[in-house]
Amino acid sequence: MLLALLGILASPPAAARADVAGPVVLVGVPGVRWSDVSADATPALWSLLQNGAAGTLATRSVNRQACPVDGWLAVSAGRRAAAARSVPDDQSPDDPADDDAAPLCSPIPAPSDGAVPGWAGYVETAAGDVYDARLGLLGDALAGAGVSATALGPGAAVALARTDGSLDAAYRPAPSTVGGYRTAAEGATTDLLVVDAGAVRDPVDLSPADPDSGRDSRAAQVAAVDTRVAALLDGLPAGATVLVAAIADSGLAAHLQLVAATGPGPQSPYADALLVSRSTRQPGIVQTTDLTPTLLDLLSVPAPGGLVGAPVTALSGSPADAGERLRQLLDLAAAAQAVQPLVPWFFNGLVAAQLVLYGAAALALRNGWGGPRHRGTVLAVVRRVAVLFAAVPVATFLANLLPWWRAGSDFAAVVGAVTLFAVAVSAVALLGPWRDRPLGPLGAVAGITAGVLAADVLAGSRLITSSLMGLQPVVAGRFYGLGNVQYALFATGSLLLATALADAALRAGRRRLAVAVVVVVGLVEVVVNGHPALGADFGGPPSTVPAFTLLALLVAGVRVTWAKATAIAAGTLAVVAGLSVLDWLRPPDERTHLGRFVATVLDGGAWQVVERKLAQNLDILFTSVLSALVPVAALFVALVLMRPGSWGASALAQLYQRSPALRPGLVSLIVMLAIGFAVNDSGTAVPAVAATLAIPLLIAASVRVLERDGPGAAVGAVSPATPGPGGRGDAPGAAPAPAPRPGAGGPGAADPASRSR
Repeated sequence: MLLALLGILASPPAAARADVAGPVVLVGVPGVRWSDVSADATPALWSLLQNGAAGTLATRSVNRQACPVDGWLAVSAGRRAAAARSVPDDQSPDDPADDDAAPLCSPIPAPSDGAVPGWAGYVETAAGDVYDARLGLLGDALAGAGVSATALGPGAAVALARTDGSLDAAYRPAPSTVGGYRTAAEGATTDLLVVDAGAVRDPVDLSPADPDSGRDSRAAQVAAVDTRVAALLDGLPAGATVLVAAIADSGLAAHLQLVAATGPGPQSPYADALLVSRSTRQPGIVQTTDLTPTLLDLLSVPAPGGLVGAPVTALSGSPADAGERLRQLLDLAAAAQAVQPLVPWFFNGLVAAQLVLYGAAALALRNGWGGPRHRGTVLAVVRRVAVLFAAVPVATFLANLLPWWRAGSDFAAVVGAVTLFAVAVSAVALLGPWRDRPLGPLGAVAGITAGVLAADVLAGSRLITSSLMGLQPVVAGRFYGLGNVQYALFATGSLLLATALADAALRAGRRRLAVAVVVVVGLVEVVVNGHPALGADFGGPPSTVPAFTLLALLVAGVRVTWAKATAIAAGTLAVVAGLSVLDWLRPPDERTHLGRFVATVLDGGAWQVVERKLAQNLDILFTSVLSALVPVAALFVALVLMRPGSWGASALAQLYQRSPALRPGLVSLIVMLAIGFAVNDSGTAVPAVAATLAIPLLIAASVRVLERDGPGAAVGAVSPATPGPGGRGDAPGAAPAPAPRPGAGGPGAADPASRSR
């Protein structure tokens, strides 16, 4: 019942389906963006905004930039597809797939003898990609349903070709005059008309040395496209449903492009609205792979297997004012574009800053910086800076509460916004009523991180989208839920929060409460992470279910045996299978990748998915020295965390003694990250990102112990939870000794300060 309720709460906003009364028309205008549109310069495109539904289109292809032919191939297959790329003159033939090279987009040849030239090459290229595109899927579906179609222009022919490259659709060459487009629209008597209205190409990107090398300016190209669109709209019958989509990029830089839809009559659901699809769940954002299921849906043709998109619909409750809708679309595009160049700089800077923090903390903890007089000040500074660093990841999401991309200086604006929220989060952690508890600030930052991500997923992933550590619409890998980076932060924050709460309960002598807290936090984490309507993270539950189960057992004082470990593994598989089947039972166009994986298993393609994920992880590990060092560094950190005394980490050893739930929490965290690394594609990011939250918080908590007890305090006498003789507390899977209730006898009974903390 909880899953069903959460599914209702997290469902995408209601969308209206068009009632088709006439022909369906798809007009391709590759390279056109909403920033090109104005009432004076492009009246036809502007009318689509005023009289129809509008959105931005993510055109990501196999390559970083999509050429026009790539967009038409994506319409044909309903999946990402691309033609083979030419090799620029200044690029080595040994590296033809360099994404930073100019996209040498070849002209699309006109059909001859009833077939698309070069089709065999397109099919061969698609077979070598990892997206399993079946070119000609749209053409075959239309032919099988008896739907008549007409292709106007060479790109339209690519979209409507069948799997063998032949054309069942009628073909007409692109008109040489504007009047020809009007005439072609007036003469169209088929159910579906697909029009190649010409592409816009950026002169500077295509010829950096000579921006004026014989090509019209961008504004002139857009104006020419607008004139063709106007002629088409004038010639179409009143009952036509029209989709206008910029299905490709215009040059080197990938952007969110223009998409709009108008329906028949003044009461059309495509009026005064933003566009959305179930594949993105983001108001105003759809993707090229949504166009194919949209055409089939409008034509009432059953969708064949293999589609990854969903029908584009109009969002109810959209702003009625066209100017407001345009502002929203421009905001979406501006944010997506502004964050792209900043992401690599941010991650490199974050890694460098974390390394500086680790080095400074190690020196401060071991070398006695500051001397007897200033030692307390040095430790206090290190602790506060560590908490501030741990607050940075969640601050990158909160920064999107402020429209920093409008400031003009993107770098300064986003740094300022992140700094503002990082300071606010760290202040809450350091000044709240939990500040004097050993794991108080740790639990506060971890809880805020997990809470913000959970709330954002419930609200539709608005803060995550186009943030420094979030989902990038231009990349079009994910548009909602939790990707690898967000999963690592959410799962780590949830586990550390559960550890801190359980630790407080154990220190108060309330073991049952500690176990209950872990169970409740774990259930919430698994539901938010794995539910198809929320996090929709296929790789999350396989790691979080065993981690929280292990933490609950260790906090309960239960020693984990092989039999219990096997039971945990079986339970994990049951939870993942249940979530996936729950998603699979939904209609095909409403499934997430969890349900699509079940369908793939039933179709016999599971091994291909596993093989692709394994290949991606291996490729990341062995393509750079830095990536290859991640598992080595993670193993070293795990060794230090498990036996801090053996590595000279005396402060952490003292913290373990004072905080009975910490060692079980870190054991569970290591298990979770190891599984997350193994089962997720691009899993290398999981432990690396988790460390940016967990390690600074551990540093801060360890420093706090030194501030309270001093570096010379006896480890065996600082906590009421000291393990008994024999060193069982040093074993990674050992259960913590029960903490005596306040006032009871024990090693810490004579220390009022330890009880208050």
